[in-house]
Amino acid sequence: MKLHTPVRGRSRPTLLECGLSGATGPGPSAATRTAVLFTGAGAPSPALTRALYGTFPAYRTAFDALCRSLDARLPMPLVAVVFAPEDGADARLLREPPYARCALFGYQVALFRLWESWGLGADAVAAGDGGLVAAAHVAGSLTAEEAARLLVAGPEEEHRCAFAGRAHAAEGYGTVLACGPVPTTGTAVGDVPALVRALAALQLHGPPVEWERLARGAGEPSGAAMPPAS
Repeated sequence: MKLHTPVRGRSRPTLLECGLSGATGPGPSAATRTAVLFTGAGAPSPALTRALYGTFPAYRTAFDALCRSLDARLPMPLVAVVFAPEDGADARLLREPPYARCALFGYQVALFRLWESWGLGADAVAAGDGGLVAAAHVAGSLTAEEAARLLVAGPEEEHRCAFAGRAHAAEGYGTVLACGPVPTTGTAVGDVPALVRALAALQLHGPPVEWERLARGAGEPSGAAMPPAS
């Protein structure tokens, strides 16, 4: 596992052209390089998003920053949909493509920023399914405003633009993480052990990441912050 200390002006991860075809292969640098694969095709579990948002300030800060760009193009603020009562009319908007894509993007990028705040960086990122825009954004190929335009415009525009002129050949990596949704039950704000178990399921390859040590080492989570009711 390769750890980075995030600083302003940090180097961006390489944006790979496609899946990590060589991610588990041998190589002289395999044990010291980390890649993150952005996966998922629909909105992540609102319960998991709420738990991460309410527990970890770094996740909340990143998610709120993204929402400022996404909300400029959505009829209703994204947090009002993600944090709506699960049986309410607003929550059903997550089944609609623009909101599903934006919710996945916000979840993925905020999770990636949370990992960076813990010192867990990436040498390269790649994407599958609906993760193209998130991978391109964290690699510096798209601004948040450009990403919002692509996500709301639709998948055809997204696939056509996200990797234009930005591809690199895949290499071998020792640690591979999936930055995508995970099935969770009963995950609550402040429940760090349950969140750690959920995140552990996102490691695809490499020496086991010590998720709980990273989460605890970054400081005690706040455990109670949620967006105001709309």
